[in-house]
Amino acid sequence: MGGANASSEIQEFARRIAEAQIDLRRVRCARHSLLSSALGDLDYDSPQAARTKVAAYVAKRIVRLTPEAAQLLKPLAVRILDYARSRPEGPQKFATILSDMTQRLAVMDRYERRALSRRKFAIRAFETARRQAASARE
Repeated sequence: MGGANASSEIQEFARRIAEAQIDLRRVRCARHSLLSSALGDLDYDSPQAARTKVAAYVAKRIVRLTPEAAQLLKPLAVRILDYARSRPEGPQKFATILSDMTQRLAVMDRYERRALSRRKFAIRAFETARRQAASARE
């Protein structure tokens, strides 16, 4: 950006642009990694759904009740077990992941916006310094 013959001021502005760009790449890569690892996890389940696994455990124990009570509660236990064994897929899985990671993604978004702002101001300062240097040479 600044070139080998650029002044130290212009090189400093070019360095600031590069630092902000590196920060942008870093946060975008981190977001991509976070989401793709969750999407690639075949057994992904939200923390809330994991709590329902406790309900499944209870449902299994319902079957061990007296025959009369077990017969009454067995349909409920079967539905709870089916739900506990299910995993979100497709768009539902993506929506679940986004919902679970909202806070982490918001932090990354703020960091990205700050890096974009730093880069924008660094570019403006770089262009101003470059124009001033060009007009001083003329």
